[in-house]
Amino acid sequence: MSTETHTAKPTDATAIQTWMVNYITSVIDVPEDPFPVEERFDMYGLDSVEITIMCGMMEEAYGIEVNPTEVFDNPSVAALSAHVFRRLSETTAAA
Repeated sequence: MSTETHTAKPTDATAIQTWMVNYITSVIDVPEDPFPVEERFDMYGLDSVEITIMCGMMEEAYGIEVNPTEVFDNPSVAALSAHVFRRLSETTAAA
């Protein structure tokens, strides 16, 4: 599983999406290919504990705080990865 800790900024939301798919398929029994990135997180069977763990690991991986409540506003892999990438881009632009 490629969910190692690093703080390199991804070049697009697809890199974050791939990280999330790798994480989700490592903790639940869902095929990785094709992975339904537009499905809501609750459709995968992820509970709040797994969401919280995933957010913490994303913080470590990308060096940006990802609050589990952001999942409610961005309820799919596609939406959350785009949201996190947007935040990372804003952080980079402000630096």
